[in-house]
Amino acid sequence: MSKRATLAPMSKIFNIPSGVGTSNTAEISVDDINNLNAVGKLDIVKNDGSSDCCTATVIGTNNGNIAMTAAHCLYDFNTQTWNYQVYFYPGYNNGQQGIVGKLTATRGYIFQTFEENPITYDYGFIKLDYPEGKRLQDDTGFFNYDLNILRDNYPVNVFGYPINGEMACPRDGQHLCEYEGLSFDMPPDVPNPQSYRAITIDVGECSSGGPWVRVYDPQTNTGNVMGVSHGILPEPYPDESAAWSWTSEEFTRLLNFAENN
Repeated sequence: MSKRATLAPMSKIFNIPSGVGTSNTAEISVDDINNLNAVGKLDIVKNDGSSDCCTATVIGTNNGNIAMTAAHCLYDFNTQTWNYQVYFYPGYNNGQQGIVGKLTATRGYIFQTFEENPITYDYGFIKLDYPEGKRLQDDTGFFNYDLNILRDNYPVNVFGYPINGEMACPRDGQHLCEYEGLSFDMPPDVPNPQSYRAITIDVGECSSGGPWVRVYDPQTNTGNVMGVSHGILPEPYPDESAAWSWTSEEFTRLLNFAENN
């Protein structure tokens, strides 16, 4: 695995069809703000025209129009190409769009290292088309994030839109599902155990990129994102869902790059 100190951010402008943008720009009442609306479904069009799905989360930024997801939801390691189009539905649930409707991702941001090894640095950001002068996070709410990921075992709430796996929900890709349980360090006998966090279940396809939220409060829907779902790691890693465990320096570098490019 490449050394973290040599990381280089990279970005790509997604294809944006003429006339496609935010589908609901109506005025939104402050009473509608609910941070869980920050979690949403990603619809993806790949370069060969096939479709895919993931999960993303609006996080608090100066830009206000940035969501976090998995790098593999933006870049296809097998074909070594960026995905063609990415659409975001914050607050999507039970087959219904959220209060701001369908948003177009204009640009994606990941670390170049992901091109070399798809189980490393599997997180990234998307910048979203939103009406000029407005900020998405002001309308959907947002989650804060941890810069220094805690070690040892502690509870997390994991969200996503699975179409299979083991989350206790319909698992039809249309419902926002939640898993609550302990996250833990990888055993010391696997390569680079400090680079991952794990939970004991398979969160399922289309939950990729979904947030792992520490100190989640269900009354206020607040907490800190400390990872995004990567999926099941290959051997010799345990057969459990994993999230990449970033450092403060690397996360800040990629986010600053996204905000300023």
